[in-house]
Amino acid sequence: MYLLSWNVDQLGASKRIKAVASAIASTAPDIVTLQEVRSMNAGDVAEALKERGLAHVWHSHCPQPCSDREVVKGYHCVIASRWPLTVPPGGDAWRCSAPFPEVLGRVTVNAPEGEVDVFTAHIPHGSGHGWKKIETFETLALALRSAGDYARVLTGDFNEPERFLRSGQFLTFAETGITDDGAMAPPRGKRSGRPRADWSAGVRSVLADTSRHGLRDAFRDRHGFDVEAPVTHRVSKGDGPRCFDHTFVSRHFDVVGSGYRHEWRRPGLSDHSAMWTKLRLRTAVPRLDPWG
Repeated sequence: MYLLSWNVDQLGASKRIKAVASAIASTAPDIVTLQEVRSMNAGDVAEALKERGLAHVWHSHCPQPCSDREVVKGYHCVIASRWPLTVPPGGDAWRCSAPFPEVLGRVTVNAPEGEVDVFTAHIPHGSGHGWKKIETFETLALALRSAGDYARVLTGDFNEPERFLRSGQFLTFAETGITDDGAMAPPRGKRSGRPRADWSAGVRSVLADTSRHGLRDAFRDRHGFDVEAPVTHRVSKGDGPRCFDHTFVSRHFDVVGSGYRHEWRRPGLSDHSAMWTKLRLRTAVPRLDPWG
């Protein structure tokens, strides 16, 4: 099973839609998740994907997930697949507690090997959205923890962390750095009236909470922490290199391979690198039985 995830940077222009769709098709993925697709161009994006073998396409903005909420963002997430898509367990109401439900998505992919619960997210950046970023993490974390113990994947652009460490730790945008003896300095003080520790906890509820939601980082599962974190987002002036694009998988999968398509970012198809993950569903998953 070949999975591709990509923040396509406000994809909307006709010429770039075709170029992005052709790049995607060149790797023959089975499942594709996209973030930052312009909603007004959703039909063109869907058609381009379908023409290239991804016959089943779902949009996170339509149907509108929450009847009492307006769609605020002009962009949304897309999940496309070679195989049919169905409504996930519990439906779509879980997104309604997020500030922007349209930046989160979840569908069930009916793959030949079995059903796969696919989540995707575009977590809004903190510089422009403040604590709404953390509220989005918290909504996603609750959904992941509440999901059943079956084959699941999570992909997306999380706008975190600030930096990975060789120790396997990472710094969120709440931490103050590294101490003289190499330890991670805890977050101190407040941001917009709330403890910065809450910010760190919100990010870690998704990116570092395997014991609660049962998902592991696919790239680190394959490469460990001896491999330096890749730069997946275009470096802006005055900003450091960022690795914001991640994929997480449940215990039902072996990670056969994982990496990034940096060659699609550098010529300007997007300001993010696409992430690819090759997965194999395990034929025998050990039963979880805490009482032996």
